[in-house]
Amino acid sequence: MNALASRQRPLLPVREAVVTRVRGSAPTAVGASMRLLEDGSLLGTVGGGRMEYQICQALRTPRSEAPPALLSFTLGTADDQCCGGQVEICVLDVPPFFSELYQSGASRLYQRDSAGRLQLVAGITRWGRQIGSLDALTVLLRAEAPGMDVEERYFALPAPHHRPLWIFGAGHVGRAIASVASELDFASSVFDQRPEWADPAAFPPEVTLVDTWTWADLQAPASDAMVLIMTYSHAMDYALLEHFIGKPLAYLGVIASRSKAARFSHALSRAGHDIPDYLHMPMGLPGLGKKPPEIAISVLAELLQIRKKADF
Repeated sequence: MNALASRQRPLLPVREAVVTRVRGSAPTAVGASMRLLEDGSLLGTVGGGRMEYQICQALRTPRSEAPPALLSFTLGTADDQCCGGQVEICVLDVPPFFSELYQSGASRLYQRDSAGRLQLVAGITRWGRQIGSLDALTVLLRAEAPGMDVEERYFALPAPHHRPLWIFGAGHVGRAIASVASELDFASSVFDQRPEWADPAAFPPEVTLVDTWTWADLQAPASDAMVLIMTYSHAMDYALLEHFIGKPLAYLGVIASRSKAARFSHALSRAGHDIPDYLHMPMGLPGLGKKPPEIAISVLAELLQIRKKADF
């Protein structure tokens, strides 16, 4: 399996705002993060509205004028919001030494001072390299979700689980799905042997492009993997469907009209295959449209429903 390499150096974060506490109704969650990048742009969100506007202002204030701070928001009419909850957000500087900890798949650990402010002290990169003291890393390795440790000394931000998403076909629909899936904590791999379509410039940096593969490479996806089949060839679609039909998966989807779905179902039955509950053919929520972005929304909405149900 030959994965095409990614393209350019990502912009480094210089400041960060992290949601450390949420009480009641709020448009955000503990662990949400927004970063000021070295070119002055912002990445991520802490929930939107006037609260986020004020955080943007705090991030862009020169560091000499705005030291690390803990900001509290009551989301009522006084703050031009009406959720009713309370949110605490810490704004801190990001030393260049820790820049690797802001790549997708990394974990971070912050130490809290007496005023509740955070300082980044340790982490684990997406490649597994550990940065920081052994004591701090032990706290991070024990953390299962964003939040404070029992002693209220450290704030952990473990990497979210990125569910594997295998997309067969780098055409218009595959590109539309992959471009959004990376923002939804899916670990997307796009398989296509056509060099004109397996173009790294058409996909986010987090997406793995596979332009050369064999059937042996596809033998053992993770049991929580989701597989989407949408190649340029109906014969290839069916071959992939028959290859994956007996494997333990969370989701197996095929882009299909009703007649294609019926023909494939009959072929599977004739070949002696049982039709598993995880097979969705046609895939996606019905009736949302046929344009690539519309199909992408319908498919990802279905995947999110299934993933959310599995989390409970």
